[in-house]
Amino acid sequence: MRKRFFLGLTLGVSAVAGSAFAQQGQKPQDEAIYWMSAETVSGMATGRPSGVEKALLLQLGSTRRDPAPSASHLPPEGLLAGKRLPLVTPGTGVPTGEGRPEYPTRAKEKPKGRIALYWGCGETVASGQPVIVDLAATSGAAAAQLASPANVRAMSPPSAATHATYGEWAGDSGGRRLPRAGSLVGDHKIEGSYTPDIRFTVAAASDFLPALSPRIKAQPSGSSKVSWSPIVGARGYILSVTSARDDGTLIMWTSSAVRMPALALPDYMAQPDIAQLVQQGILLSPSAADCSIPAAVSKSSGSAMLMMTAYGSESDYRAPPSVTAGWAVKLRTKATHISVLGIDMPSMAPGGEQDAPDITNGEEAKPRKRRGLLRGVVGGALGLPG
Repeated sequence: MRKRFFLGLTLGVSAVAGSAFAQQGQKPQDEAIYWMSAETVSGMATGRPSGVEKALLLQLGSTRRDPAPSASHLPPEGLLAGKRLPLVTPGTGVPTGEGRPEYPTRAKEKPKGRIALYWGCGETVASGQPVIVDLAATSGAAAAQLASPANVRAMSPPSAATHATYGEWAGDSGGRRLPRAGSLVGDHKIEGSYTPDIRFTVAAASDFLPALSPRIKAQPSGSSKVSWSPIVGARGYILSVTSARDDGTLIMWTSSAVRMPALALPDYMAQPDIAQLVQQGILLSPSAADCSIPAAVSKSSGSAMLMMTAYGSESDYRAPPSVTAGWAVKLRTKATHISVLGIDMPSMAPGGEQDAPDITNGEEAKPRKRRGLLRGVVGGALGLPG
């Protein structure tokens, strides 16, 4: 009897002690999740052939419910965006936009036309190209031909649908324009009525990516060689060309080693997915410095659009163990460039080096719409990811 008593007492003490140790080692629950999407934009997307801008999207989600939410991001002075960036909760303040622009599509009409898919770097295309997609065929057949081989998912930042209270700076999905000299390096603080105070420091290695500045040179074969200086922090690259033939056929080419429709990848991807796509040849490696666009694509139209994306690094920050209300911050980066095939953007007039306006005087930065009509019409019709 005494033996069973002491055995039970020992087990009880052990359970209490184990629970206490578990609580000591347990991290505080994250009451706030904060994402920063930092993009460096160059080329025609800025409105100037050789322009460079920075774009930033800030998204705060919290488990706390607040009927009158208010929150702000206090950035370092070097961001050149002002002293306080208001994180507006949709429906409670100044409208922040619908998140994605609408385009005059005819969704109820059966799609028409054809798409010719090309892929791979080289002066000539490999056998079996192009693959012709007839949009008038059954939607299932067209979707199968346009399916992306990349087994990745778009990332899921905080949103009004996933959190009790949500706030953002820059309602447009492309972020707000900042001067090219703007930098994230330094101390950041997020404060508000529905979030614990968030404090973290961004190091130089986690700053905006350098701007992409590809050079395009026509080759005797009719192909176009695109070359660039590898940028610090890039984890992988992809190039795409879109144009239209006289008969209305839409031309799509990507630098992927396997068939990949243009604009089929998400705007941002997790680091393991980027590494996987580099291994599969879908993304060019971080050390890549050139890629030839086949002659069949270069000569398809006089107004072909070249788009290049560099997927960058990702940084995570967490609340210190001493706080009672946890929080987590994710900073993701990328760089994009848009130009017209056949025009060497870096060699154009020095006027392209103009900055976006400095908004430290309180002037509101304007949301920038990215990827334009092609993403809206073609991507929307084919169900490509945003």
